Amino acid sequence: MTIVVTGASGFIGKHTVKELLERGYEITGIDKRPLGVKHKNLKNAQCDILSPQLSSHINQGDKVLHLAAVSTFGGAGQNPAMAVRVNVEGTLNVINSCIHKKAERLVYSSTGSVYHKYCTVPIKEDSPRNPTSIYGLTKKQAEDWMMLYGDQVDYVILRYAYVYGQGKDWGAIGSFIKRIKQGQQPIIFGGRQTNDFIYVKDVVEANILALESEYLDQVYNIGTGIATSIKETCRLCLQTMHSDLGMKIEPPRQFDIQMFVYDITKARLLLGFEPQWKLPEGIEDLVKQESTD
Repeated sequence: MTIVVTGASGFIGKHTVKELLERGYEITGIDKRPLGVKHKNLKNAQCDILSPQLSSHINQGDKVLHLAAVSTFGGAGQNPAMAVRVNVEGTLNVINSCIHKKAERLVYSSTGSVYHKYCTVPIKEDSPRNPTSIYGLTKKQAEDWMMLYGDQVDYVILRYAYVYGQGKDWGAIGSFIKRIKQGQQPIIFGGRQTNDFIYVKDVVEANILALESEYLDQVYNIGTGIATSIKETCRLCLQTMHSDLGMKIEPPRQFDIQMFVYDITKARLLLGFEPQWKLPEGIEDLVKQESTD
């Protein structure tokens, strides 16, 4: 049995592949770009998830972790057709490849952006899905395909909260740290909104738990269950980097949810997931890692 990881060169993919290798798993890493990593337990498969050749990299009994995506609001909004092709049609190709090759399961990385903008918080897995962004809509559609074919291939859907970590220099935290390094004020849009920020190391652990879990055909919220305001998050970045630059406040954006925090009870009970990184410690660890690069 091999773990097949699509999007293996991406932000979450790199972290996940590294940890899987450290734990002794056999990996097939699929990405359009070279992985840039060599390991005796890693097979590099340079392939687009839209390619008819995708199934040739999956074998019977493999577990597939599908991370490949157009993964930003901006990228999806600027090119909706590409977002649909990659996030929806690409996922459908992954599903069909798993069915054709009799994969043991398919773990799909989804997002809190599939939920309704005004969901009751903390958000549970059965909360209404009614995305307000093109990115969220494509991820919801991919989830729907996954559920539709659930009688032919077992699945686990992980709806990540706001993921931050080394290798992501955009969005909240990533862009804050990048601008502070450059001597520029970090920019905040709005400032009143709260989010559930989860460190990538905790997301990696959730991915591995989903690959091993006996509870299949399930959806799980993957976050911390703690809401933090965007202003407080920026303040933590400034404090950790010993900066007195302050922050620049811009008008809020339409797609930003004002209050977002997960109920992670289900992930705790069924997956055994327990986030290890609180936001101050996660930001401190991230800054420390980037300072040694």
